[in-house]
Amino acid sequence: MAYLEGVLRENAGSEVSDHTGYVLEIEVDLSSVDDLEDMVGGQVAITGDVRMLDLPERGKVLVFKATSAAALEDEEG
Repeated sequence: MAYLEGVLRENAGSEVSDHTGYVLEIEVDLSSVDDLEDMVGGQVAITGDVRMLDLPERGKVLVFKATSAAALEDEEG
């Protein structure tokens, strides 16, 4: 079973009718992934593991440590 921490947001403005209505916003470490510029702001698929990072200013923080990421194409049509 996976354990995630993040900010739960209601997706009230979604134009998609088949949506649960909620989005969990989590911190992602993408330091192992190249060419991120084209992915920011778009739909992505990422693989990796949930890990605890010990950050100098914030202490221990739960993040998703991505090992790979890929932009997903729009399905519009």
